Amino acid sequence: MHLKFVNMKHGLIVVSCLLYLQILYTPFVVQSEISITGTEPRLLKIPSLSIEAPIVGVSGDELAQLPSDGDTIFWYKEGTNPGGRGSAVLSGHFDDYEGPAIFYSLKELKVGEMVYIVDKHNNILMFEVEEVKSFNKNAAKVEQVFKMNSGSYLQLVTCDGYYSRREQTHSHRLVVRARRVGESHSYDPINRQA
Repeated sequence: MHLKFVNMKHGLIVVSCLLYLQILYTPFVVQSEISITGTEPRLLKIPSLSIEAPIVGVSGDELAQLPSDGDTIFWYKEGTNPGGRGSAVLSGHFDDYEGPAIFYSLKELKVGEMVYIVDKHNNILMFEVEEVKSFNKNAAKVEQVFKMNSGSYLQLVTCDGYYSRREQTHSHRLVVRARRVGESHSYDPINRQA
């Protein structure tokens, strides 16, 4: 998999043959009970879709070591941490050259369903899905999805729409927005249960 990170004055552009994402970070004011820093994610769980996948933090300097399989979730670790103020962004492939990848079924996620992040200390952050939207990859307003002015959010991003061989990418981006609703300290990594 080829990923390229291009730093911008107010954000980051992530470019891949399967994924294009523009994230603009803006100042925000949040409620005091939300952690400022969040936590380092280790595992993503979406029980309603039977998804459980490792999360790999990536930065602009680590591009050469990125896994090439479609079963890995990527988190831009120089951005917001899950559970912290603002929007943490996780991306995963919709498909790859072998067929469906980790986020192939993401569009089936429904408002009100739960998404869980397991951190490096086996704590679970709980997020409730608020919105599932598909955007044309060239839409000027796609960056507005990531401008959350308060609270703690998780944005799950993957490709959607048709695949263009000429452009080597999909026509749309699917974005799932989930709001943090709680935390648990009871993840059992052996039995994989909360």
